[in-house]
Amino acid sequence: MSPANRSGIGKLPAESTSFVGRRRLLAEVKAAFANTRLLTLVGPGGVGKTRLALRAAADLRRTVHDGAWFIDLAGQEDPHLVPKAVITGMGLADKSGQWPTSLLVTHLASREALLVLDNCEHLLDAVAVLADVVLKEAAGVRLLATSPS
Repeated sequence: MSPANRSGIGKLPAESTSFVGRRRLLAEVKAAFANTRLLTLVGPGGVGKTRLALRAAADLRRTVHDGAWFIDLAGQEDPHLVPKAVITGMGLADKSGQWPTSLLVTHLASREALLVLDNCEHLLDAVAVLADVVLKEAAGVRLLATSPS
């Protein structure tokens, strides 16, 4: 099992560098999940939102029974395919012919998981709709999204 997946299930990229100088921000992100199930990290490109989200997810993975998952939406052009990108990122097989959103909600409904949706800026409406459905239908799911300001 890779270092990124040592504790728990899910799929987070392995860290290739050490995490230095952002312990306060990391603590704030993790603490925020005590009061919310949806958190968005917003800031200019290149400030380390993805890195912070990944470290927080790695630490929070212990608090969600069914793992933490990283879904990079940077290359996704079609907003209608956001749910498909999420189920693909989670490694779910779509053999049922269900709508991707239905498949995702069915899968997540009885689970505790953290989904990191990275690079949401060009798909805000689609991500917002998906987040609304997931948060309503899957009470044990938390979402951490990143987007430039």
